[in-house]
Amino acid sequence: MTLAFFTLCALDLLDGITPNTTEAERVGYIGWIYRCQHPDGGFRGFTGGDVGNSRSEDNQHWDPANIAATYFALANLAILGDDLARVKSTECLRWLKRLQLQDGTFGEAVGLGGVVQGGRDMRFCYCAAAIRWILAGGNSEEEDIDVDKMLKFFEASQTYEGGFANGPFHEAHGTPTSAFAAG
Repeated sequence: MTLAFFTLCALDLLDGITPNTTEAERVGYIGWIYRCQHPDGGFRGFTGGDVGNSRSEDNQHWDPANIAATYFALANLAILGDDLARVKSTECLRWLKRLQLQDGTFGEAVGLGGVVQGGRDMRFCYCAAAIRWILAGGNSEEEDIDVDKMLKFFEASQTYEGGFANGPFHEAHGTPTSAFAAG
């Protein structure tokens, strides 16, 4: 999903999607992205993790949706001109809420036993804010993420020189600062 995102972004910036792809190809790309949609909300990074009808309590942790893949999938669909009508918005927003951790950050995926796993830094907060905005425009009627808690994490992650770190008491870097600024 990530490679598709950067490829589509580059083509889009160069006004190259329509001249360099056919309508059938774009429909095919959109279809592939929707095949990555997870039944519990969010999107997988690729179709290879989909266990399909064999999915069970014992193996579902091998088939997780991923917060970055979900952001990239939604952005890819928008770039390709999809109306997002087939996105399971309610399930996705509920899944997103499950990924929020006590400190306001977001994990990457729901793993074994329903435990949120993966990184917990500004990048995933950016992905969460973007997913929420794309699907609900900031006006979610579903159970919403705790925006105040996320903002407190942002405040605690700002360093003395004005930049942002991946978390409180860490060194400021360009990536978390740009993720914060974009979010």
